[in-house]
Parts: sequence; C-alpha cells; structure tokens
Amino acid sequence: MPGPLLPYLAIAAADLPLIAVAAGPLQWPGRVSLIAAVLVSVLVTARQFVAFRDNKRLLSDIRGQEVRLQHEVSHDSLTGLANRARFRGVLHAALVNEASATVLLVDLDDFKTVNDSLGHDVGDRLLVAVADVLREQCGADGLPVRIGGDEFAVLLTGGTTVGETVAQRVLDALTRPISEHRLLVQASIGIATAAPGATLDSVLRDADVAMYAAKGHGKAGYVRYVPGMEEPILAHIQLGGELRRGLDEGEFRVVYQPVVALADGKIVGVEALVRWDHPVRGPVSPVEFIPVAERTGLIVELGRFVLRETCRQMAAWLAEFGPDSLQKPGVNVSARQLHDPDFVSDVLAALADSGLPTDRLVLELTESAVLRGSQVSRTLHELDRLGVALALDDFGTGESSLSLLRSFPAAIVKLDKSFVDGIEIEDTEAGGRDARQAVARAVIQLANALGLDTVAEGIENEAQAEQLRLLGYTLGQGYHLARPMPAEDFTRLLAAQRRAVTA
Repeated sequence: MPGPLLPYLAIAAADLPLIAVAAGPLQWPGRVSLIAAVLVSVLVTARQFVAFRDNKRLLSDIRGQEVRLQHEVSHDSLTGLANRARFRGVLHAALVNEASATVLLVDLDDFKTVNDSLGHDVGDRLLVAVADVLREQCGADGLPVRIGGDEFAVLLTGGTTVGETVAQRVLDALTRPISEHRLLVQASIGIATAAPGATLDSVLRDADVAMYAAKGHGKAGYVRYVPGMEEPILAHIQLGGELRRGLDEGEFRVVYQPVVALADGKIVGVEALVRWDHPVRGPVSPVEFIPVAERTGLIVELGRFVLRETCRQMAAWLAEFGPDSLQKPGVNVSARQLHDPDFVSDVLAALADSGLPTDRLVLELTESAVLRGSQVSRTLHELDRLGVALALDDFGTGESSLSLLRSFPAAIVKLDKSFVDGIEIEDTEAGGRDARQAVARAVIQLANALGLDTVAEGIENEAQAEQLRLLGYTLGQGYHLARPMPAEDFTRLLAAQRRAVTA
C-alpha cells in the first residue's frame, strides 16, 4: 500500500469506531464529544492534505527552477543554442573518452556592418536566424553552439558526419536571405578534428587558426586545419601586438606624395601615406601592417594619427608658403574608420587643433568603404555639408563605380593605377591599351560632365603622362612624377617651387 496514504488510513481506522459509537444509544453530551473528536481529526487530516499538496507543488517548482537554471547555465539566452561552457564540457568529455570529435568554428563576415547600419535589434534577429540555420544543417551528430558575439561553432561527435559536408551545407544555406529582414550574411569556417592525444585547448586553437585562414582566403568559405598552418597566423597576431606597441612608442610617421599638374609639373596637392619604422624589423610595408590594423581595429587610432599629423603639417606649409602654394592634402580613410561613431568629431578636432580650414582637407575613400550601409552614407554626407572634400579612390575597379557618383558626394575621382599601366603600349590583346584608354576616357568625360576633379594614379613614365594629357587629364600622381617623401623633403620642394615662381 502506498506510503503517503498510511496516515489517512490510520485516522480513518480511529474515527470509524468513534462514529459508530456516537451513532449508538448515547446521551447527547457524550455523542457531541465523540462527534467533536471526529471533526477535529478530519480538520487535522484536511490540513495535512493541503500541506502535503503545497509541499508537492513547491518541490515541483524547485525542480523546474533547477532545470531552467541548468538550461540557462548551459545555453545562450538569445539564440537558445548551447553556450561556450556546455561546448567545452561536451568536447572535453569526448576527448577523455577518446571519441571522434570535430570542431567547426563559424565566424560571420562583416557582422559589425549590420549592427552599425541597421541597429542591434536587427543584428540580434539575424543571429537568431543564423542559429536556426546551424540547427538545421549540423545533422544528428552535431551540437550547434553560440560562442559569443557573432561567433558560432558546431561540435561533431560520433564520426558519421564529415566536417566539410556540414560546412558546405551551412555556406549554401547562407547564400539565401535569412531572418525576418531578409538579409544576406556570409561566414568563414575553420575545421579541426581532434588528433590522438589532443587537448581541448589545442583543438579550439587549431579551429581558430583555420577560421582565420578562411578569412584570409577571401571569406565566405571553409578551411581545414593542417599542421603548420598556425605559423603565419600567429605571426599575423604577433604583428598586431607589435603594432599596438608601435603606436604607443611613436614608431609611425607620415610621408607625402605630391599630386602635380601634368602640363607643367607644378605641385598642387599631396597624398598622406603612413609608414612604420620598426625598431627590429626595420621598415614594415603598409601591405603587411594595414590589414593587421584593419583586423584588430587599430586602424581607427592609426588613421586618427595620420589625420592629425597631416592637418598640422598642411597648416604649417600654408603658413610658410602662402595659401596658393598648395591646395589640399588627401588622407586615406578605411571602412572601419567610417563606422567609428566619433569619426566626424575626430576630423573636426584635427582641423580645429591645427587651424586648417575645413575646405582644405580631402578624405580619400575606396568604393568598398563607401558601399557600407546607411551609417556610412550619413557620415559622408555630413562631412560634405561641413565642407570637407571627398575623393573616390581606385575609381573604375568596381562594377558600381559609375552609379556611385550619383549618390556619393564626391568632389574628386582618382583613376585607378590598373587603367594607367600599359596605357601607352601598343598591343592587340583584349583588355589592352585600347580598353584601358576607353575606361580612362569614359572616366574623364563623366567627371567633367559632373563637375568633378580627376587625378590619374600610378604614372610611372613620361609616355603614360603624355597619353593621359591627350585624354584630358590635368592632374597626376605616381613615381615618375614624385615618390612619397618625408615632410622635410616636401618642404624643400615647395621652397624650390616658390623660388622658381619669383625668379
């Protein structure tokens, strides 16, 4: 007989004889006493029953709360996926039991752009949609995980599912718009399978290295880790640390490449370029350190340094040689800087501190930087309203370049070097001189029709300069005309130019 019923049966066994006696030939005082005793026992029984029911409900609530807490501890609150803690626990158990384990590290490409241009609420909905994609595509052996931010993972155990198969399924699913806002998102995926004797940290490191390699291959792809792959990645990471130190120690300097009039060689402008004099490595190429600065976010601080130094130096040149000696300095701006909410304030502060007028500054941007959403567009139009000139650099290389000029407040277009290279050489190959000249001619005609200035970049010999003059270009830049130089050398050029004018 069930244990919880025993107390009630015992009370019933005691009360039934009392009820029987009370129903017999007793005087009313005795009968009332017996009935009162029975009522007391019934009330006690009812109270016991209510207490038992409440305790049972309380225990049920406590157990439910424990289950919820355990779920919250092991799952991501936004997406409902397993979190980092559960991921590490399951992977550790698989390694201890020497089970097959493969990790796919999934990092969304350029997710910050979504948050910056559309808002964090839209970004959160996109993360939830990505989580749904991972649930659908990871298979029965897969545990989908949100590591944090825009980084996800899939843990494959059991050995029946190949990592590359899941990675390709995920990438294929992301070729279609997802979330309620119908957004396209790409991902870079690193794959690592635990080797015999592997530790939890070594597997995660290998997957991380492979993921960075996937990003280095152009994003929207996957790469499987192979031994030795980490060496260039670790060197890249080390360079990022050294870049941070170099900024703190003042190892960066600005050099200036003249923009000249093609007709007479007069200096009319200048482009500011950053250089790194490493105390051990020596000069580090911008091709090497600029991508590292972009990836680490240090490009914002580096760009701020270049901007302030260029404005200061330009103001000094104008004060020494007069307002007609030089028109405007060009400062390169990256997409990462345009997404910085303080960028416009940084520009205004650099101009105010140096005393350089707003209309004496040019910010040079590539097409890829311009095509980065509504926030970037608002920033560019605000700078244009303030009087800062905007130049579209590397013009002609993107398929949207011509349409950009209708929506982008450009004042200057700079013909990309790829259309200058070989523009003077006779050849019959497709894409040869005639094709390059056709692009260069179309750019100058379009710029003239829209009232924009043009600069031809990458001029390396006199024949190229002459051909560009014939096409209508008046301004040029390149090693044939002048190489990038320190501020002191540029000052001497301006002084020589002044002497030539007054002679």
